[in-house]
Amino acid sequence: MFKILPLISFLLFFTHVKFFSQIDKNGNPVFNSVNIEKTNLDDFEIISNYYTIKDNIDNKLSSVFVSESPSIEDFINFSTKLPSYYFILIDKGNVQGMAMLIPSPKDDSYFYNVIIPNNNSNIIIPSSLRGKITEHRAKELAVIKNNDSKITDNQFHISNTSLEIIPFQKVLSEFKDVVVDKIKSASKTDNRLEEYIKSESKEGGKFDFKKKLEDSEGLIAYESILYNKKDFAILMWSAAVKSLGYNDFDKAKDLWKSINGRELTEPELKAFKKGFEIKLK
Repeated sequence: MFKILPLISFLLFFTHVKFFSQIDKNGNPVFNSVNIEKTNLDDFEIISNYYTIKDNIDNKLSSVFVSESPSIEDFINFSTKLPSYYFILIDKGNVQGMAMLIPSPKDDSYFYNVIIPNNNSNIIIPSSLRGKITEHRAKELAVIKNNDSKITDNQFHISNTSLEIIPFQKVLSEFKDVVVDKIKSASKTDNRLEEYIKSESKEGGKFDFKKKLEDSEGLIAYESILYNKKDFAILMWSAAVKSLGYNDFDKAKDLWKSINGRELTEPELKAFKKGFEIKLK
C-alpha cells in the first residue's frame, strides 16, 4: 500500500517547479512511498520507507510527475536525483524524528535532512555514503526496464551507463550509527526545556507571571485589548515560552495544561494565542 508523506519540510531541496505541481487536499506536495522495513534499536522503532519510481514518475497526481511515457533519460534522472529513502524514529508510539536521505546535486555525495517534530527544528547531517543510485531504485528500475538494464557486481547498467549502487543496509546502518544519536540529542534538549519551563512556572519562578502581576490594579491594556491580570499572565507565559524556542503552539498549550491541571478557557486561549504571536527580543 502506498503512503503519502507531506514534504513541506523538504521543499527547499527540490528546485524544479514541476516537482510541486500536484498537491493533496491539505495543500502538501505528494511523493508516493512504501514501507520496506521495521527494525528495533534499543527501545526505539525505526520505520524505513522508499519513494518508488512507479506511481510517481508517470502519475499526474504526484508532485514528481515527469511524463506519462518517460524516456530512459527521464528514468535515470528520476532514479539518481530524487530522494529514495526516509526514516521515522519512534519511541513508545511517539515520533522522535524523521530523516530523508537526499542526493547532492553537485556530486555523488548525500546528506540527511532531519526534522524533530517536538520543536519543529531541522538538522542537516552529511552522509559518508557515495554512489550514483540506491539499491531499491536500481532493483525497481531493472524490473521496469528489464530489456535495457542489468545489475552486476554492485553496478547498475542501463543505456551504456554504469551507476554504482548504494546498498540499503549501508544506508540503514549509517542512520542507526549517526543520525539516531543526533535525533536523540535534539529530543533530549527539548525534554530539558520542558522541565525547565515546568520548574520556572512554579510559584515564585521566572514564569510565575501571576505573582509578578499581583500589585497591578484594574485591567491591563495591550495592543488596544484589555486583559484582566489572570489572562495577561497567561499571555506573558505564552510569549516567554515561545521566546525560548518552544515553537509548537499545540505542544505549548498542552504543556500549560499539564502544569495547571486544566484546559484554557476561551478568553484565556485568546490571550495565549496573542502571547504566542509576540516576538520577544
